Amino acid sequence: MKLPTMRFIQLNKILKLCIITLLISYTGCTFPGSKKDTNRIRFTIQNTLAIPQKNIPINLSLERLKTVKSDFSLKAFSVVTGKAPKEAMIPAQADDLDYDGIRDQLTFLLDFLPQETKEISILYDPDVQATFTLEVKKQSRAGIFPELEASGAIESDLMAYVLKPNGSIIPYGKKREDLFSVDGMFQNELNYNQQLSPEFRQHFESNNIQLTQNPQAINIELITPEFSWIIHDLENQEDYYIRKSDQQLNLYKSIGLSLNQLLNDENTTLVPLIPQGTIIGCGGYLIYNKESKDYISLNDKKDYIRILANGGMRSVIQRILPEAEISGEIYKITVSSFIYSRNTWINQTIHLDRQLPTDIGLLVGIPKIGSDYGIDEELNMIWSWGTDPTDTHPLGYALFYSESLNDGIVDIDPSILSLSLRTNEAGHLYYRVLSIWDGGINTIQTKSEFLQYIKNMRITMDNEPTINFILGEVK
Repeated sequence: MKLPTMRFIQLNKILKLCIITLLISYTGCTFPGSKKDTNRIRFTIQNTLAIPQKNIPINLSLERLKTVKSDFSLKAFSVVTGKAPKEAMIPAQADDLDYDGIRDQLTFLLDFLPQETKEISILYDPDVQATFTLEVKKQSRAGIFPELEASGAIESDLMAYVLKPNGSIIPYGKKREDLFSVDGMFQNELNYNQQLSPEFRQHFESNNIQLTQNPQAINIELITPEFSWIIHDLENQEDYYIRKSDQQLNLYKSIGLSLNQLLNDENTTLVPLIPQGTIIGCGGYLIYNKESKDYISLNDKKDYIRILANGGMRSVIQRILPEAEISGEIYKITVSSFIYSRNTWINQTIHLDRQLPTDIGLLVGIPKIGSDYGIDEELNMIWSWGTDPTDTHPLGYALFYSESLNDGIVDIDPSILSLSLRTNEAGHLYYRVLSIWDGGINTIQTKSEFLQYIKNMRITMDNEPTINFILGEVK
C-alpha cells in the first residue's frame, strides 16, 4: 500500500487523514492529547559549520536505530521535523543495500542554515507486516541499458552518468527547459520571499503553469544575490529556476529524469560532457601495472548488475565481478554507485575481497578540460575547469578522495588527471566525483565560483551534521 504523494507540507488535515490515521490504525501510534505514547524515535541534527548546507543526505542504518528502540522497523514509518502541532513531513526512503530482502538504511535530504540544529522524529509501527512508502516526485533513477553498451546508468534530476564495462563513467548534462521571461520589476518579490503578486502569477497562468493557491506552499530560495532564485511549489512538487539577464527574469525548469532519451537517435536534451571511449571518463576506475603503466582488463564473463535502490530520493546500482583475473589471481570486485536527488555528484564504493599485489594499482581520475586543472593536497581533491565539448557552457569536474588511501598522482594519459588509490584494510575504497554544467540549471559560471563551491563541498564532507538521539518516552 502506498501513501499519498507529499513533500514538505505541514501536517494539516490532509496529512492527518492520509498518513497519521494510517499509522494510528495500523500501528497504535498516537499523538499529543491521547493517552498512549507515540512510537517514535526523536533526535537532533546539527550543522556544526558556519556555512549553509543544501540537500545534504542523512543516512541512518536500521542497526543504529534499533539501538535506540529495539522494536524499530522500516516497514511502516514517516519522518517529520519540528514539534507538534507544527511538524512538517520530510520525504524519506528506506533501502535494502545488502540485498537480503530487508530494508536496512533510511535516507532523507535536509537543508541547513549556518550552525542550525533541527529536531527530527521518525514515527513507526513495529507490528505492521505490510510495507508503506511515502511516494514523492521521483528525482533519481537507476537502470540497466544494454543498448548503450553500458553496465548501467544512474541519474538525478540534474545530471546523468553512464557506467561502462571498462570502468569508465560518462557524464551527461541535462539541458534546462526554458519557460518564459518577465520584467525585472518582480525581483523584489524574490529577494524578500514575498507572496507572489497576482501580476506575477498571471505570467505563469499565461504559460499554462498552474501554481498552488496556498501561499504557505510557495517558498522562494535565493541562490546567488541579484542573479538567481528558485521558486518551490511544494504542493505540486515543482521547482522553477530564475536567472536575471539584461533587466529580465528568465524562468526555466529541469527536464527531470530522462535516461531513456539516450535511446533516442534524435536526443537533444542529454548532452555528453566527454567523448565516448575516454579512458576512465569522469570518476571511473581501472586496474594498472605500476611499472609498465599498462591497463589490466576487467573482463569477467560472470559479472552482473544489481539495482539496490531506485527511489525518489536515492538510486544505487551495483556491479559485481565474481571472478576478475588480475596478475594470474582471481579477485571478487564489487562497485557501487550512489546518486541523490537535487545533486550532481555520485559516490563510488569499490570493494576487493583482498589486497592487490604491491605492483598493481587502482587508478581513478577526471578529464583535463584544457589547461585549467589542479590538485589540492590540503583538501584531498583534484579538479578541472573549462567549457563543454561544444565550447558553449562552463563545465567543471572534481574528485574527492581520502588522504590515507592516496598513493599519489599518476601520469598515465595526457588527457586525464589521475591518481592511484588503494583500499583500506577491509578492502573498501570510497570517493566522490562531481560534474557541474552551466547548460543545465546550475548557476556556476566562473572558475572562482567553482573552486569555492568544491571547497565548501569538501568541508561539508569532512564535517557531516552531528546526530544526537533524545532518549526517553514522549509524553
